[in-house]
This record gives sequence, structure tokens and C-alpha cells, in this order.
Amino acid sequence: MLPDKVALSKLLCALYDAAGDSSLWSVFLRELAHVTRGNQSGILLHDLKRGEHSVSLQWGIDPASARLYQEYYGMRDLWMQKATPHIYAGWLATSEEICPLEELVRSEFYNDYLQPNEMAHAMWGVIENSPARIINIGIYRDLRKRPFRGGDLNLLRFLAPHLDRAFRLHLQLSELKTRADNLQNAIDMVATGIILLGSNSRIIHMNHAAAKLLAEDNGLIALQGRLHAERTTETATLHNLIAQAQDTSRGKGVGPAGAISISRRTRPALQVLIAPVRNIDLDAACPVYAIAFVTDPSQKVRPTADILQTLYGLTPAECRVTLLLGDDYAPPAIAGLIGVSRNTLKTQLTNIYRKTGTSRQSQVVRLVVQLASTAPKR
Repeated sequence: MLPDKVALSKLLCALYDAAGDSSLWSVFLRELAHVTRGNQSGILLHDLKRGEHSVSLQWGIDPASARLYQEYYGMRDLWMQKATPHIYAGWLATSEEICPLEELVRSEFYNDYLQPNEMAHAMWGVIENSPARIINIGIYRDLRKRPFRGGDLNLLRFLAPHLDRAFRLHLQLSELKTRADNLQNAIDMVATGIILLGSNSRIIHMNHAAAKLLAEDNGLIALQGRLHAERTTETATLHNLIAQAQDTSRGKGVGPAGAISISRRTRPALQVLIAPVRNIDLDAACPVYAIAFVTDPSQKVRPTADILQTLYGLTPAECRVTLLLGDDYAPPAIAGLIGVSRNTLKTQLTNIYRKTGTSRQSQVVRLVVQLASTAPKR
């Protein structure tokens, strides 16, 4: 059974506060543990490419224990070992479903790590699952409390779309804030359209990419300072999503908002994702309650070679091949375009797959698209 609406609203406000201010994740995780009668909670990052595991954000977990998990026990996490083959984005489970306590207590992971930290029962929700990494949220109880059961997962099931939105916002805003002294300058460097919205769909700020799309007056438009679609039915849906995000941001609702396709007279429809947001008050008189990410499918957006080199250690030649793969060129065509033999290209592909933690072109395409969403404008 879910908590009442007041408790859910308080939890969601804490979550979206954390998305805007990373120092507040402990507040959300504390509230989550309290609502679920847990002793600790945390967000774990499993880097599948490097075989590294870490407690990225936490409440109630001793920092020294979190370091031990990263240095040693993450590789011996029996729960993770048993769960990994079954995991997908949105996956939910209790520890008893993955590994019965009778089996767990015979492991080094339990006796030397979990037991000293008073962790015996857990439940998890997967926020992200990609070939390169898994990000999950976990809540833990000690032996004095009963194990988590199927009904306990209902809260994580409810939170799933919110966690997805909030954690993506957290990653994007954290990256943006490292690129410029203030958020307004930072979002102008991003190739994806970003629109910050206040009450009644009013536009508070937009980056250059969004301004360019609105200036085309084709599908998505600004009318009297508010965000609209040309089609009346789409405007109604768009405003409903923005209102839902606004209510959640203000603690008056519990909806995650969502995505909508905005039709255009020419070219493919724009894809617009609306999410609640807090702690982004560019103007004290006009607080921001929602954020819109606008993607134009007809606009090829690519990450820079610098990003690929920094994140994955690709050589300049491998970056060029990766970007062509992302443009849906088949390997034989790439060999012809860049003037190398098929054997040379095969070697480059092997290196790209190994370094990026992928195994086929479709996974590389998805990786390029994901990186492109925060690529700086060129």
C-alpha cells in the first residue's frame, strides 16, 4: 500500500530538490528510508566496462563502508551477481527473490560487509541499464525487521518514472554546471532544445537551440509568452503535462509528467519531454516549475570527438568511425568513406566495442544518441 498523497508529495519534492542540488540527495534518501521503514538507502553505480562498483549517493551508510564496497566488496556482492542476468531498466526486486537469507549468510559478502553494517534485507529499483553501466536504488533493513515483500515494491514502482526523470536531470544539470559559471550560460552550450517553464506554461528561459526551433513557427510555438503547439489537441496535452509537472514541483501533485510528439507542417514531429524541476530559480519573481527537452529528429546532433576521447579513450580514428556508426553507416560503407581496408576497420571496430562496453552497432548508435543529448553546440 502506498503512503498518502501528502507523504508522497513530500517525498517527490525532496527528490526533485535533489535533482537540482546534488547536496540534497541525502535528504531524499533519508525520507525514502523512513517511508519504507528502512535503515539505510543509497544509489549504486555499477560500471560494467571497468568492473567497478560504488555507492554513488547514500543515507545511513557509513562513508568508510561505502569506500570498502568500492574497493573490495562490490566485486563480491552476491546480490548483484545473482541479479545482473535478470536486470532491465525499471526492474524491481526484493533480496529474498534474488538470494534467500539462508544462502546469503554463508557468504563473505554478508559476514564481513552486510552484517557489520546491519544490512540483511533489501529491495531495489533499476534507474538505468545500459551495456556500460547499471544504476540502481537500494533500501536496506536489518535482521530485527521483516524482509521486504512484494507489496513494498509498490512505492518503488510508483517512484520509477520520477527517479528516471530526476536522475537524468541530476546528471545533465551537474554536467552543465561544470561547463559555465551559471546555468543560463551552460544550457546555451547544449544542442538539445531546453525550455524552463513557470506557472501556466509561461516561458522563463530557453537556450539558443530551443529559440531557433520556436522561431521556425512550425509545430511548437510561443504565444503570448507561453509554450503552445500549433494543433489545439496537442496544446491541451502539452499544457496538461506542464501543469502536472508544476503541481508535483509545488508539492500539490504526484505526477511525473512525460513526453509528447508535436506535429510539424514539414519535417518529422518534435519530441518534447516535460519533467518537474526545483531549485532553478533564475528569477525570484518567476520560479521555474518544469523543464522541457525538445529533440528534433531531423537534426543530426553528434557528441564531439573530445567527449568520446575523454569518456572512452578512443583514438581520433576510432572517434571518426564511432560517429559514422552513429549516423547509421554500415561498416563496409565506412571503410569506403574513410579509405581504409576492411581488416583495418574490423580492428578499429573491435577496439571501439571493447572501450565503450558495447558489442554491436545498434548499441553504439544508442550510446552516441545518449551522449548527443548533452553535446555542446559547435
